[in-house]
Amino acid sequence: MTDSKRPKITDEHREESARLKALWDSRQHRTQAEFGEHYGLGGQANVGHYLLGRSALNAKAALAFATELGVQVAEFSPRLAVDLNKVTGGIVTQQTPVGMPALSKEQPPAGYVRLQHLSPKPSMGHGAGLTEPVHVVQHLDVLESWVLQKVGSADYSRIKILTGCGQSMQPTIQDQDLVFVDTAQRFIDMPGIYVLDVCGRLLLKRALILSTGTLVLKSDNSTEFPDEEHIDLKTAGDSVNIAGRVKGWWTLKQG
Repeated sequence: MTDSKRPKITDEHREESARLKALWDSRQHRTQAEFGEHYGLGGQANVGHYLLGRSALNAKAALAFATELGVQVAEFSPRLAVDLNKVTGGIVTQQTPVGMPALSKEQPPAGYVRLQHLSPKPSMGHGAGLTEPVHVVQHLDVLESWVLQKVGSADYSRIKILTGCGQSMQPTIQDQDLVFVDTAQRFIDMPGIYVLDVCGRLLLKRALILSTGTLVLKSDNSTEFPDEEHIDLKTAGDSVNIAGRVKGWWTLKQG
């Protein structure tokens, strides 16, 4: 009996699988069984079906393969790349959409955890939109005790590193500082520094919600950026997405 819920395999699906299989054969990666278990795609048979064109690639599988192989989704599936670009544009997701460097067999040193440094650069200014899909720039090994102290959780997969750009959060956060964002914090429960997508502008601001339901965005550099942005969440809530809360940052001080 055929599964009526399974997408019909088209020539486009087969071409995607062929391109993916060529990338799989040319790059370093886990075994099919290990890969499927790690990314929640099932066993070796399921992974093999994607690679052989017996199952149509979906967004979850495409992201997993792109992450594992260190490639762009568009390199094997332009169809899914367009859809993912629409979904992830302006939002820092907890999953890594595309572009992770090839898997390293080395493990972080004892006492360290390996975090992902993502490509988006939230603006500490008037805001800027994303011009390319989110991808991993590099991995950074960070002292585990520091992450645990700042985040208060051993779930390190929720912490992503971004590069802040601009002067509006000085002297707290400097231009080009690395900020550690808890991407599981997708709501504002208390005043703090957040990464937000506001009408397509990716911002890094101090944020709070008033009892009236108004979102207030403020800059620490009130001399150069004195204006506060007030957004009525009752009428404009759909235009605001919380990408995460900033839990810490690294500032390089020159001697």
